[in-house]
Amino acid sequence: IFLAVGEVANMIGVAVATPITFKLGKKGTFLWSLFALIALCIAFYYVPTSGNGAYWTLLVLQILVCILTGIVSPLVWSMYADISDYAELKFKTASTGLIFSSSSMAQKFGGAFGSAILLWILSMIGYDTAESAVQTSGTLVGLRSMISWIPALGAIISLIAIMFYPLTDKMMKDIQSVLAERR
Repeated sequence: IFLAVGEVANMIGVAVATPITFKLGKKGTFLWSLFALIALCIAFYYVPTSGNGAYWTLLVLQILVCILTGIVSPLVWSMYADISDYAELKFKTASTGLIFSSSSMAQKFGGAFGSAILLWILSMIGYDTAESAVQTSGTLVGLRSMISWIPALGAIISLIAIMFYPLTDKMMKDIQSVLAERR
């Protein structure tokens, strides 16, 4: 249920990405979403694992995180297109295929390395895979960090990178206008 609800929430995020981006711009929407993701990921760590409302609190956080992730996902691809237009303007040659295939390859490497890193972290925190295993308190802290602090750190790194992203909406309109004349 937790993962299924998250997937539906992610689709909702994708659906609302465009109207939000029209109001805030791509960079503004990306930054706003990352700030919220950082706060919500950190909140995951502090939700009690048992007691009244713990499950529902975690489920609500999961929904919000997945909506925000859904907002960010199409923005990344849209920004790749902007980079492609910028490169075409700057170098006077279209490199759309190269830019999109490079980004796709980077995502594949990220998925492979991310999976390996996940397994390394599980090994470092002493995760026991035995069927009837009881995880140590240190392992439980590590698992909580894997769904809170570690993703928050990734979002912080993304936030820093996006702060330096130079292609504003106005700049892209100008670039597209020049490219339309050139083509």
